[in-house]
Amino acid sequence: MAGRFRFCLLLLLCAVFAQAADVEQRQQLPVLPESKPSAYYWKATPVGETAQLLTLFCRSCEGSLGAAQDTPVIALLRDTLGDTESANDRVSCIWLLSYTRPTWQKRLLSAVPFFYWHVGSGSSLAAGGRVAPLVDLSAPHHRVLSGIGRDVLQWTMLDPMTTPIRASSRAYRTNEQDHERLHLEEAISYLRNAPASNDPSMPSQTQLDTVTARLELRRKLLGGFVSERQAAHLGKETAFEQERIRSRNWEVLRECADRTGLLFEPLNMAGDSQQYAILWFPLAETRQPAGAALGPIWKLLNIKDPWKDERLKDWKGPAFDRTINESGGLAPANQALDAPGEKTARMAPLGVYSLNYPKVPLLLIDFRDKLHIRRHELTQRAINEITSGVIGISHFTNWYYYVGADLYNFVVSRRGGATDQAERLDCYSQFRVALALDQQLDPALRQEMQKRVRSLAVNPLETAPGEEIRAASVRYARLQQEAGPGGALADQLDKDRRSELASFGESRSSAIAHGLLHAATLSAYTHRAKPDVGDLVILDCYRRIQTQLGFLDSLVQAGTPPEVAYSSSRVQDSVTTLSTLMPRVRSSKVRAHVRSTLQALQELSGDSTLRTECLGAIRVLDRNGVDTRPGAAPGIVASPLPQTAETVQ
Repeated sequence: MAGRFRFCLLLLLCAVFAQAADVEQRQQLPVLPESKPSAYYWKATPVGETAQLLTLFCRSCEGSLGAAQDTPVIALLRDTLGDTESANDRVSCIWLLSYTRPTWQKRLLSAVPFFYWHVGSGSSLAAGGRVAPLVDLSAPHHRVLSGIGRDVLQWTMLDPMTTPIRASSRAYRTNEQDHERLHLEEAISYLRNAPASNDPSMPSQTQLDTVTARLELRRKLLGGFVSERQAAHLGKETAFEQERIRSRNWEVLRECADRTGLLFEPLNMAGDSQQYAILWFPLAETRQPAGAALGPIWKLLNIKDPWKDERLKDWKGPAFDRTINESGGLAPANQALDAPGEKTARMAPLGVYSLNYPKVPLLLIDFRDKLHIRRHELTQRAINEITSGVIGISHFTNWYYYVGADLYNFVVSRRGGATDQAERLDCYSQFRVALALDQQLDPALRQEMQKRVRSLAVNPLETAPGEEIRAASVRYARLQQEAGPGGALADQLDKDRRSELASFGESRSSAIAHGLLHAATLSAYTHRAKPDVGDLVILDCYRRIQTQLGFLDSLVQAGTPPEVAYSSSRVQDSVTTLSTLMPRVRSSKVRAHVRSTLQALQELSGDSTLRTECLGAIRVLDRNGVDTRPGAAPGIVASPLPQTAETVQ
């Protein structure tokens, strides 16, 4: 018995050692690069010696301008302070290069109630004019206060006036907000597909998450007051949530197709095959699948039952030959028959769906009814304009109406209806740009989709996506000129840096007061620090403090010992760096924040060395005095500072 036990134990040990050797061998194998290149890539242009203009190009749109060239879509201004460290880098501006500023004629039409057509093209860039950024990330709260001021002006002055003034002002305000949201979502969709790396010529993943979150928060009421660290965390969470929504909608649409006898096919558009899908109807089939009642499924899919549609028996609309594999699914488009069991069948497209809508797959194109989606959008817009613009129903005095409307929308959404107009606009924004950039779809199918997607445009301020993409190269060339010596970007960079210095250690009330003054003066006044030769050194110190403090705050908020998530040496280095930089800071708000973080970190840690390091940093912080002389720089002690960024690390 004992011998048998020893034999089993020996076999178990041999298996364990063999598995360990196999794991070690797999870990030593080189990681092969992905065979499929990304549809997007970055190109860096220096702005002086202390900043970069990072431009995102799309490879998938080669040939869309009539020549073999890639199209620039997004540009970021990254302030590096002249070094290669990422801890003190900040993205201050973002340009959507395909954005066209509406002409005054289009703005005039957007103020006409119940006018839901777009006429003409966007204005071209005037000679000598600057390319205005889509979002200025250096002061995100300014836009929040400006929006609140416009709302107050609408409620207090324009709404009490006559019906034409109220209806026109509200129509213009709605179209303007939808136009901005359209392009914000367009920029977000580009950045979500953009590659990230720690290479100096590309933005890091943290920077992309922060910029994406800032664009997301731009659509929220008080989103501009979210801190930098919270914005980066929100951007990462939003990416995970978007993937979860796509996976769920993918399975829902595929299951609906299986139950109804339709064929499900993901669409690879602009290098992404996970955002859109199309349902096909086999024209050769004449028998409806047996099973339970399919009425709720057709309602969820937002299309009429094709098996009862007499038009499909003698279909005169678009039809395509598709390859069906042995398992009954669709093979990739334009693929030849190269496997046993495959066959070609004539298919009619029924609908194109977006998988990005939060609740259900959203129907974007109904091939059997061109005006189906447009009628729904026009009806909802007309109801909103009648209630708020013509009748003058207010959220304050007629709150019961909006409570009833919200309750109705809740019930309809629970039954599979897409009732969120803002989310539908986001999905439409993503789709229109992806369709304009894509060159991989069947040309005939792509042309049919483009003809039908034009009917979804109900905003007079909107410009056709093809015209916007053609204008992107012109704006990129102008930005390249502004990035050169003596260009406008260097002046913009200096103003952003001085605004950042002035905001360091500023209280929330002071920031709101300066923001209100900025809005009241129509952006003529902006709170900035005075120019100084040591601004780069001071700003480097400020940004490094923010980086280290954000890292330590994340450990404290986790509520667990910090050495569980990171090595003790990593946390100790952060505490040491923060202790070295803090004696130069005179802001009582920042010093109190650092002290509370170090105290909480000391209480959470079970490492005696880390606890001692935190205690020493607190003593250094309490021992060093604060220079409050009038000539001291904002937020920084006016003691002599080194003239190189390396000495403040």
